[in-house]
Amino acid sequence: MTSWVTDCRKANIANKMDDGLLLSNDSGFQSDWKSIYHRDALFWASHENHTDSIMRTLVTAISSLSWQFNLSPVIEFTTVETLELLLVRVFQSWLKSTPTVLEELDRHKRAFLKQLPLYTVAVVDIVTKFIEPSIKLDLAALRRAAKADYSAGQNMLSLEFEVIKLLDCECRSSLLLGAVERFSKDYLLPLNVASKEMISQVGIKLLRVVTARRMAIYSSLKTSMKDADAFRRFKSNKLILAGAIVIAMLHLIPGVRHRQSILQQILEPLADECCIQATNLLYLREAIMGVIGGN
Repeated sequence: MTSWVTDCRKANIANKMDDGLLLSNDSGFQSDWKSIYHRDALFWASHENHTDSIMRTLVTAISSLSWQFNLSPVIEFTTVETLELLLVRVFQSWLKSTPTVLEELDRHKRAFLKQLPLYTVAVVDIVTKFIEPSIKLDLAALRRAAKADYSAGQNMLSLEFEVIKLLDCECRSSLLLGAVERFSKDYLLPLNVASKEMISQVGIKLLRVVTARRMAIYSSLKTSMKDADAFRRFKSNKLILAGAIVIAMLHLIPGVRHRQSILQQILEPLADECCIQATNLLYLREAIMGVIGGN
């Protein structure tokens, strides 16, 4: 699994005990917890603003910052999802102002990407305030770590307000992380095939790599789905991806990889939870394993 190890290292994955999934029984999920996932899937399936190609860069940068500043996985993955949403919102704002002038769109894109490290700092700070209000980040150190150009005339607070406005005040904890945590707690822990700590750490490592390599994972499946709209709905659903990640975690736990009876205990119930056929969940799991180099 050379590529799996390489991607983990590139993403600055730590082996700290607290750097993992939250698998406690007091997570406090609401009874209608899936509704937000359905709304999220509808949003991501409804536009053509593809962000897959930049995810590897985003994940690597944000994982590195999270490691350097000792930020929790929930801050890390919420930052990734929020920054991805910001990219889409920015693109949508450009289309409203110059819908047919490609040269203008390219100019906007180049200018924004040049400032992406600074926007990354702003999003990290916004998310940290939202998730852990008690944490006070050293913004000067964060800007240096992110290699963000920052002039004396710029104001980080103004930039953060700009980001919040672009996001339409939308900031929420990572949906993908939340689903993986819930499914791990409900389906993996009861199997008693690994400790909570191992499941937690394997889950976080796999989440980083899957998020970073999302384009390669779904590209390998695109030709097998003839209906483009169905593929977009499939690709946009974080519950489905979380389910595939959880059964991929089984493959990465020592001593469990080739025990099909263990997989069969959770496959159908988990597929039902994700509102998808079990075979499709397996296809996505195989695409994940293919990208990370699993056998």
